[in-house]
Amino acid sequence: MDNMRALRQTRLFEAMPEAELAKLAALAKATRFHQGEEICREGASGSELFVLVLGSVRATKGDSDQDVATIGSGSYFGEMAMASADHKRAATIRALEDTDVLVISGDAINALAEQDASFGYAFYRALSRGLAQRMRSAANDVALLKSLARKN
Repeated sequence: MDNMRALRQTRLFEAMPEAELAKLAALAKATRFHQGEEICREGASGSELFVLVLGSVRATKGDSDQDVATIGSGSYFGEMAMASADHKRAATIRALEDTDVLVISGDAINALAEQDASFGYAFYRALSRGLAQRMRSAANDVALLKSLARKN
């Protein structure tokens, strides 16, 4: 699968203009992680955005590797690194199976955004929409948990 199509099938970039998506695709590096391989570690510095093309990963937190989420094809992680220069990874991510990922350097995205305002606007608009959707989802999860706690 080519980078353009993989990015277009990711919710984060589904509405990004074609010309700007092509620029992003040119920055993406196709990488395969094997089952059990660590992609990033909680607390480590990192500036890459990861787009899951095919496969799935598990996000864990803490020394006991408490499950946080399972993320599958068509999704993404590492987006918080795009919003903060001194970002530390919030979870450890490991491949649950052989997994194909597009890795996009935050430094490359920022360099292109500084040179190309149209790209910068399109990318950071897509990113802000993705972050807003995840915040809404987290707020709904918290409300549900509070509701369940009150019932017990």
